[in-house]
Amino acid sequence: MNNKWLRIQQIVVYVLMTAIATMIVFYGYRPVSYDLSVGSICNTDIYAPRSFTDSYQTEYEAVLAKNSVKAVFVRSENISNQSVENTKSFFTLIAQERAARDAESAEGKTPSFNSVSNGINKKLENTYNNTLSSTCIHDLMFMSSSAFSLISDKAASITEIIMMDNVSSDAISSIIATQVRAFEESYPDYANFSGTLEEILNLTITPNSVFDQEATNEAADNAYLTALNNPATVERGTKIISSGEVITEHMYQSLVDLELVRSDAFDIVILARITGYVVLVMIIVAAYVLNSHIVKYFDMKMTYTMVISFIIPILASLYLSDLSTSSLIVLFFTTISATYLGVSSGIILSVATSLIMWPLYNFDNRFIYISVIGIVITSIIAGRQNRRSNSASLIIIPMLACIIACAGYDFVMGSSGKEFIDSLVFTGITSSFSIIIAIGLMPIYELFSNAVSPVRLIELSQPGHPLLKRLFMEASGTHSHSMMVANLADSAAEAIGADALLCKVASYYHDIGKLENPLYFTENQSDGYNPHNELTTEESVAIITSHPIHGVQLARKHHLPEAIVKIIDEHHGTTVPGYFYTKAVNQAKEQGLPEPDVADFSYKGHIPTTRESAIIMIADTCEAAVRSAKLTKTEDIEPFIRKLIKAKIEADQFNDSGLSFADIEKIIRAFLHVYAGANHERIKYPDAN
Repeated sequence: MNNKWLRIQQIVVYVLMTAIATMIVFYGYRPVSYDLSVGSICNTDIYAPRSFTDSYQTEYEAVLAKNSVKAVFVRSENISNQSVENTKSFFTLIAQERAARDAESAEGKTPSFNSVSNGINKKLENTYNNTLSSTCIHDLMFMSSSAFSLISDKAASITEIIMMDNVSSDAISSIIATQVRAFEESYPDYANFSGTLEEILNLTITPNSVFDQEATNEAADNAYLTALNNPATVERGTKIISSGEVITEHMYQSLVDLELVRSDAFDIVILARITGYVVLVMIIVAAYVLNSHIVKYFDMKMTYTMVISFIIPILASLYLSDLSTSSLIVLFFTTISATYLGVSSGIILSVATSLIMWPLYNFDNRFIYISVIGIVITSIIAGRQNRRSNSASLIIIPMLACIIACAGYDFVMGSSGKEFIDSLVFTGITSSFSIIIAIGLMPIYELFSNAVSPVRLIELSQPGHPLLKRLFMEASGTHSHSMMVANLADSAAEAIGADALLCKVASYYHDIGKLENPLYFTENQSDGYNPHNELTTEESVAIITSHPIHGVQLARKHHLPEAIVKIIDEHHGTTVPGYFYTKAVNQAKEQGLPEPDVADFSYKGHIPTTRESAIIMIADTCEAAVRSAKLTKTEDIEPFIRKLIKAKIEADQFNDSGLSFADIEKIIRAFLHVYAGANHERIKYPDAN
């Protein structure tokens, strides 16, 4: 029921966070609007708040390109064939006239040349709507048969060659002249007939290029679409209207494109778009959180911590985005999320935050490029499980990475010198200050949320902490046991990639509940006195199994991080102290009573819910058992450890921990390595005497 109520609260907070982020982005993305119309006078200079497509100019250039397309002419096969046929028909007609003249001459009749010429031209007029000169007809009628045969053959060939191309009326004469000159060069003995040949070809050949309406329309449409696909763009910061200018249709359309015209309808459309954009990103974030291990850490305090850290950079970008697109305030959230939730969570959640902030930077590519690089580098350093990095490296390395990324982007994009310098300076300042502020606020976050960070863990690991001092003074055996558990847990966590620092520090505190009754635990007993001999089995079990409960109470009293409190609660899970349960069973048999209920003898904590908690459970069990069995050889320790872990698995203690069998094998190897170092033989020093 409590978990259900927690989830309901988290859902409500998540919805409110989404709504707040949406309104911030909408407020920052919505441009200043102007009450202007075509024909009105603008009383201020208006600059483009973002790069945009000039739809009016684009349409103008598209229409201009469409109307500038030249008419398309294509070759007509019918006209080409007809011209070839005309040339052949012409020489057939002339051949007939030559034959008729020869026949009349044989009969002694000699018709006058004028009558012959007029007769031929009359036939040509009817057939070709044109005539030949008397000189041309004279050459055709009186040239030799061989010359006539050559001229007729070459005329047909030239016609076929010319008609193979797309020939317009403007070009036909020059093309014929070119072919005739080629004839003169090839047949110099017949060059005197070149004028006749040229006149004949001009008579019989018709231009074969015809206008194609469909192709012309298609070309015009393609030119129009090409122009639309290459729109005219106006860069951010360009003055689109000067003060005192009369608003033209072009200017007004630019205002509409930029959504700068005052209209409630525009605001609703922008709000709808921004809402859809932000909600989509937040759904992806929710899907990641619900399907990852980090959901186990999200109590309400941690939820509020993450929500505040998420909102701060978005709110800051509302003002910083006007100064530069190189603002990297998102690294504030990256540092917080990677430190508390790990590398992958830091990257994924921070990239989502950058996407939500992107509209505030007018979807500038520089912002998203530099942000992603900064997020990845910062998350890797802030979220490393070995925690070997310090605050200086966390500040300096991401800052340098962001500056290099910014320089590379500006170099590729060919930015101006001033823009190059400004972006580098702003990138360096905002990236470093974002991380510095996050580091500075961590103690406040931890005070509020009781979360755990490397700095907090290092503080808790100091021997001067009140609980550790008490443990050393009042329960030295437990203190020694905890130190060995810490060594085992630290080595195992390193082996499987868990949080080694958390495991080590949590091991120091996992048994602080024994401070309530230190002498009732064997490691703290001396002189052979065992107070359990004076108690019933039930009383002994109650004291033994209550130490995790007392530990949780002490941890909360001293404000230990919630992650350590959970480990204290879970380090025994729901297991049963075997010695006392076996003793109770034997006593029941001796008295003829039924076996006691095992639930009455089990620990009242919860089974491990994280890998770190499971590691400490195994380390605690193995350290106590190996010490009790006084095993020192690896060949004896390994099967013993495997037996202990197998018992935990069979008791379903690791079901929610996330440990795999591969992890367990690595843990065993890590334990054996620690024991090998702890149990190695030392040099025997000679007697001082």
